[in-house]
Amino acid sequence: MKSLYKILYFLKTLSFILIYVSKVSSSEFIDTGYAMIGDYYACVFFKSVEILDNGYAKLKFVKTSDTNCKNAKINFAKTHPEKQIRGVFNLNKNGTFGETFSITVTPETNYIGLSTLNQGGNDGTADFRVDKSIKSAQEIVDNKNWMTNFNASESKLEETKALDKTSPSIQLLSPSLNQNGQFAKVDTYTTFIRGKASDDVGVMNILVQGKKVNTKEDGSFAAKVKLAFGRNDILIQAEDINGNISEKTITIIREEFISEQTLADVDLPPKTKMNNPDALAVVIGIENYQYVPDASFAYNDAEVFREYLADTLGFKKQRIKIAANSKATQAEFSKLLGSNGWLARNVVNGKSDIVVYFSGHGIASQKDNLTGILPFDVDPNYAIGLSMSKLYQDLASMGARSITVYLDACFTGQTREKNMLIADARPIIIVPKLDAIPSNMTVLSAASSSQISGALKEKEHGLFTYYVLKGLGGEADSNKDNNINVTELNEYVSMQVQLKAAMDGREQTPELQGDANRVLVRFQ
Repeated sequence: MKSLYKILYFLKTLSFILIYVSKVSSSEFIDTGYAMIGDYYACVFFKSVEILDNGYAKLKFVKTSDTNCKNAKINFAKTHPEKQIRGVFNLNKNGTFGETFSITVTPETNYIGLSTLNQGGNDGTADFRVDKSIKSAQEIVDNKNWMTNFNASESKLEETKALDKTSPSIQLLSPSLNQNGQFAKVDTYTTFIRGKASDDVGVMNILVQGKKVNTKEDGSFAAKVKLAFGRNDILIQAEDINGNISEKTITIIREEFISEQTLADVDLPPKTKMNNPDALAVVIGIENYQYVPDASFAYNDAEVFREYLADTLGFKKQRIKIAANSKATQAEFSKLLGSNGWLARNVVNGKSDIVVYFSGHGIASQKDNLTGILPFDVDPNYAIGLSMSKLYQDLASMGARSITVYLDACFTGQTREKNMLIADARPIIIVPKLDAIPSNMTVLSAASSSQISGALKEKEHGLFTYYVLKGLGGEADSNKDNNINVTELNEYVSMQVQLKAAMDGREQTPELQGDANRVLVRFQ
């Protein structure tokens, strides 16, 4: 009986599994032969039925002669009614088979659908009507007690299921918990939960945070989970074939620090007594793009800037949204920055100070005389991403007390290493219009006109962002009054960036547009 359950477990946990999509209606099921769904055959055809002594029907399938089917694999098997499969013969653990294989089903089975993967990597689906063949086989079988035997077999299965009250055991392999086994600490946005579930009769499902994850035949599994800052309780559930469920909860602490191995002198923000409970911020850092070269250290820029907002500028962490790399899509831009996005919905009219920080690639269009910031998933051959004019317009309409935009990007179509975003293109010079900036908005940008926004490799930051952070940390307080306003920050950043860029043999002049007198940081 145990071996039968292992066979059932194999059918339910083939490592390829399995989304069954039938494109053939019930009236179109075929009695014999093989079916083609889309452009590819399913590599098998239904050959015959044998009624076994235990009353089950053994369906025999034969591989087609198509050369693409030589090493075909069975991805999926499904019956109608559901859950009628009771065993398999001559089907290997990885889904491959020889010239023939068989599937044992109950005599109540009407149809069976098979999905295969052929040698070329193409999926095929065949749906066979088997009820008529099973009935014909029952009529000619020598053993007339097949129904009695079938009922006895089913009763034994139900009895075994009723006796099985043992839930699967769950073993956690990673992340490693502390000595008391209470929690694990990480400093990353995502982590992998790896483990192994075991059971006497076989594990059917593993769920992590309520979502089913891929499970190998031996019960091992892996799931990628997102982590908020602070405490994260992760629920792992395992279900065996007989419906017994076990649960295990682990706690993962996402720590709010950056590894000391990569700390620059600006990576630990100074703590002030500033408290700005109504303020809101969106921080975006895209280092790795889908269609264009990297923007070096942009992810590090965003992570550290977020810490400055919280510790130095007094923003509440729950009122800061960060989007980085593949999460910073065009849709996410709209969700966070659009006229009906997260910022707009959470502004306290006349009280909220808004900060938008972007580190990544800018892009420009000579045709439309527009500039934009490039999301992760936008190809600059066809679009400029989020246009600056729309961004400014949407921000201005939100009713904020003040708006500050930091742009560590240039709009020449070049990377921080002077590579072109678009192959064989030439640098583009687009000068943003000053009258595009609303009266309550301040924009500090990394470079002007045809200049690129460079990187400071030894500090692992963009050059502009490094000196913005250093300035906000206190270096920009030129009059030593323990306050830093926009003018002081701009003058400090502009001078330092120009000097460092000149030492590297190039020009980079940060620009300021809008309100220059507003105080950004108070140290007392």
